[in-house]
Amino acid sequence: MTLAEIIKESFSLREADQNDEVVLNSLEQWESMAHMLFITRIEENFEVEFEGDDIFAMQTIGDIKRVLAEKGKTV
Repeated sequence: MTLAEIIKESFSLREADQNDEVVLNSLEQWESMAHMLFITRIEENFEVEFEGDDIFAMQTIGDIKRVLAEKGKTV
């Protein structure tokens, strides 16, 4: 599963509307529990474990891509 697919399923955001500047907590479907489930899905899918600082830093789609890249994952 791609990051775009996880975002689409988690927040009902069409892939065509996704770009690196999208701020996740500004999305209509965003809530704290949904966000934590989203983070868990990314960890499971990309086989990574995020630290608290990583999660805090992931405010936009671009931030998520950057953190994944720092962990050696291709998005």
